[in-house]
Amino acid sequence: RLIHVRDIRWISAAGVYALMSFTVSQRRKEIGIRSALGASPYRVLMSLFSRVASQVGVGVVVGIAGAILLERFTGDVTTSARAPLVVPAIALLMVVVGFFAAFGPARQGLKIDPSEALRAEQ
Repeated sequence: RLIHVRDIRWISAAGVYALMSFTVSQRRKEIGIRSALGASPYRVLMSLFSRVASQVGVGVVVGIAGAILLERFTGDVTTSARAPLVVPAIALLMVVVGFFAAFGPARQGLKIDPSEALRAEQ
C-alpha cells in the first residue's frame, strides 16, 4: 500500500482544513461589508460559524454513515474492537479542525476596513 489506513485521518484533516479555510476566505469581503453596515463582530462570526458548523456537520454525518456501511459490507475486517471509540474521536477531530481553519480567515475578514470593503464592491 502506498498510503496506510492510519494516515487517511491526517490526510482528511488536511483536506477539511484547506476546504474550510478557502470557503471562509472567499467570504472575507462579505464580512467586511456586514461590518460596514453595522453588524457587530459577534453577529458576523456567529453567521460565519453557523455555516461552517452545517458544512462540517454534514461531512461528519456522511463520514460516520460511510464508516458504518464499510464495516457492514466488509464483515468487520477493516475495523477493530476500538472502533466505537475511534470513529467518534476522528469525527471530533474533523469538527475541531474545521472550526480552527475558519477562525484565521474570519479574524482577517473582521480586520478589513469597512469603507475599503464597500469600495471594492462598486
